[in-house]
Amino acid sequence: MYSRKTALAIIFIVLSVTVFLSYRASLSKFDYDFEKFFPQGDTETQTFEAFRNVFENDYDFLLIALENKEGIFEPEFLKRVESFTHELKKITYVTRVISPTEIKIPIVSGAGISYRKILHPNNSVLLQKDKIRIYETGEFTGSFFSKDTTALCLIVQNKERLSKKKSDVLLKEIENLMQSYGFDKVHLAGKIKAQQVYLQRMQEEILLFLSLAIVLVIILLSVTFQSLWAVTFPILIVLFSIIWQLGIMQILGKKIDILQVLVPTILFVVGMSDVIHILSKYIEELRTGRTKYDAIKKSVKEVGLATFFTSFTTAVGFATLVTSTITPVRDFGLYTSIGVMVAFLLTIVLMPAVMVLAPRPNIITHQKSSYRWNKLLQNLFLFSIKYRWHISLSSLVIAGISVMGMRNLKVNNLLLEDLHPREPLKQEFAYFEQAFSGGRPFEMQVMLKDTSENLWHSKHIRFLEKLEKAATHHFELGFVQSPLTFIRYFHRAVNSGLNTYYRIPDDNDKLDSLLLEMRMLGFLPSDESKRFLSENYSIARISGKMHDVGSYRANSMEKSLMNEIHQWPETQNYQVKITGSARLIDLNISHLSINLIKGLSLAFVIVSVLFGMLFRSWRMILIALIPNIFPLLIIAGWMGFMDINLKVSSSIIFTIAFGIAVDDTIHFLSRFRIELDKGKSKLYALKRSYLSTGKAIFLTTLVLCMGFAGMISSSFQSVFVIGMLTTLTLITALFFDLLLLPFLIITFYQTSSKTQ
Repeated sequence: MYSRKTALAIIFIVLSVTVFLSYRASLSKFDYDFEKFFPQGDTETQTFEAFRNVFENDYDFLLIALENKEGIFEPEFLKRVESFTHELKKITYVTRVISPTEIKIPIVSGAGISYRKILHPNNSVLLQKDKIRIYETGEFTGSFFSKDTTALCLIVQNKERLSKKKSDVLLKEIENLMQSYGFDKVHLAGKIKAQQVYLQRMQEEILLFLSLAIVLVIILLSVTFQSLWAVTFPILIVLFSIIWQLGIMQILGKKIDILQVLVPTILFVVGMSDVIHILSKYIEELRTGRTKYDAIKKSVKEVGLATFFTSFTTAVGFATLVTSTITPVRDFGLYTSIGVMVAFLLTIVLMPAVMVLAPRPNIITHQKSSYRWNKLLQNLFLFSIKYRWHISLSSLVIAGISVMGMRNLKVNNLLLEDLHPREPLKQEFAYFEQAFSGGRPFEMQVMLKDTSENLWHSKHIRFLEKLEKAATHHFELGFVQSPLTFIRYFHRAVNSGLNTYYRIPDDNDKLDSLLLEMRMLGFLPSDESKRFLSENYSIARISGKMHDVGSYRANSMEKSLMNEIHQWPETQNYQVKITGSARLIDLNISHLSINLIKGLSLAFVIVSVLFGMLFRSWRMILIALIPNIFPLLIIAGWMGFMDINLKVSSSIIFTIAFGIAVDDTIHFLSRFRIELDKGKSKLYALKRSYLSTGKAIFLTTLVLCMGFAGMISSSFQSVFVIGMLTTLTLITALFFDLLLLPFLIITFYQTSSKTQ
C-alpha cells in the first residue's frame, strides 16, 4: 500500500501529465469527411475513384432554390437571378454556376451553330411562351424549375475536396451574397452546408453530453454516499481519464468525428463504474471496523482484479469494432478501447493515492442508508431463489418473442437521417426532395469491353438509350443526363429548335449521320460533354437524381435493374456498373450484418476465454454468457418490432453493450469465486456475493444509464439511437444479472469437493 510520500508523488506525476495532455487536447480538431464511410480497400471504391478521375465528384456542389411571391417567370425577378448568377461566378473556389437564366438551346443553320436562351426576361410575350415550353417538354422540370412552378434552382459547383476552412469561406460568401439580393425565400443544400452544420452540432454536443453526465452522476453520488469526498474525487479522476484520452488522440493525429463525439461521455460513465466499485468496497470495509489502510488494501486486492477484467472486457467490446470496413467505426472502437484501459489505469493508480491522503469519510455513520440497501437486496435475492423457475421460463418466453421480432430487422439508411426532423438542414433537404427531382445522386458507368471500338456509334447509342430508359424506370430518376442528352440537343438543333425533335433519331443511318455531323461541326467534344463521355469515347456516364428511398430499397432497385440488364444479349459487350458516393455508403451499410456477427463472435470468444481462465469451468462460461445474451436478443427483437433499422449507429450498439453489460457479471462472479475460496457453501457464497456486489452493480448501471440516456437529447439520430438502445440494454442486463444469474449458478454450477 502507498505511503503518504508515494501517494503525493503519484498525484504530482498524474497532475503534470494531465496538464500537458490538457494542452494537447485543446488543439483537437473536428472532422467531417464522409468519404471515410466508404468501404476501404474495396473494388467498388476503386471503381468510384477511377470514375471521378474521368468525370467529376457527384457531391462537390450546392443547390440554391429561389422563390418569388409574384412568380418565378416575373421579369424583374429573373433579372435579379441573372445578376446573382454573375456575382456567384466571381466567388473564390466556385468553378461553375448553372443557372436557368443562362441555359441556351443550340440551333444549327447554314451560318453554323447559334444558341437561344430558354428564358427571355426582357420580353414578356416570349417569357410566357418560355414557361409553356419548359413545362410541356419537362426537359428542365425537377432540375432547374420546381414541379409546382414556385421556385427555380441554381447549381453551384466548387473545387473538389475543399478543406473545412476553405469550405466555410465559400459558404459564408455565398450566404452573404444571397442576403444582399433579398430574395423572398432561399433554400440551400449541399456538402459544404451539411459539413458546417454537422461540425457545429458535434462541437455543441460533446460538451452537452459530458455536462449532462457529470450533473446526473453528481446527484447520484451525493444521494448515495452523502459525502463531498466521495463525489469530488471520483469525478476528478474520471475527468482526468477523458483529458488523457483526448490528448492522446490529438498527439496521434486523430480528429474528432461524429462517432468520436461519444468518447468523452462513454469514458466518463465507464470510468465512473470502476471508481464506484472500488469506492463501494472501501466504504463496506470501513463499516466492518477496518482501519483506513486495511480497507484500502482489501478493496484494491479484491475489487482491483475484477475491475481490470471488467475494463478489459469493455475494451474488447469496443476493440471488436476494428473488424468493420468503415474507418470511423474502426477508429471509434480502437480509441475508445484505449481510453477504457487508460481510465482503469488512472483509477487503480490514483484512487488509492487519494484514499491515503484524504481523511476517513464520514459516510460510515449513515447506517440508515446501508440498512435500506441491504433490505432491498435481501428481498431481491429471496425473490430470485423462490421464483427461479418462473424467472427462467419467463426469460425463455421473452427470448422467443424477441427472436420473432428479429425477423423484421433490416439493414437500411437514409441520407441526412442522422439529423433531427426539426433541423433546418434536414428541412431544406426535404424541400429539394419534394419540389425537385430529389437529393440522392445516381451514377452509372458504361464501358466497352472491346477497346478497339468507341461508343460513338449507333449500335452503342441504342444500348445507352435502352439502359438510360431502364435506369430511369427502376430508380424513378429525374434530371437524367448522359451522352444522349447532347444527341437530343443536336437533333433538335438541326431541326430548327423544334421540341418534337428532342429525342434520339429512330433510324440508325440517320443516327450515325447525326453523330458524325456533331463531331464535324465541333459540337462534340466540349467541356460540358466531357462530364458524361470520356475523351476517347470509351466510357459513358449516366447521371440523375432520385428521392432518398433508403439503402434497403435502393439495393432492391439495383438488383431489379441489373437482373433486367443481364437478360439483354448485347450486355455481354459492355461493363455496366452503378457507382457514386451514395451507393458506396449503401454498400458499407449492407456489410453491417457481417461486421456485427464478426464483432460479436470475437467478443464472445474473448470473454469466454477470460471466464475459462478465471474459473476453469466450461459451465461457468455458459453461466456468465447467458445473462448477457438475453439483453441483446431483447433489444434486437424490440428494434424489429419498432421498425428501427440496422445501420452504422445501431449495429455497433450490440458489441458496445455486450462489453459493458458483462462487467456486472464479472464483478458478481469474481466475488462468488472469492467466497468459495474461503470455504463457503455454494448457496452462502451466492448470497454474500449478491449482498456485497448488488449495491455497486445497481449504482454502476444507474451511472451508465444516466450517461447514455443523456445522448437521447442529441440532434443526431445515430447518437440518439445509441443512447436509447444502450440504456435499455444495460437496464435489461441488470435484471438478468440479479434475477437469472442466481438460478443459473444454483442449477448448473458444480463446486469441487474442496469448496463444499
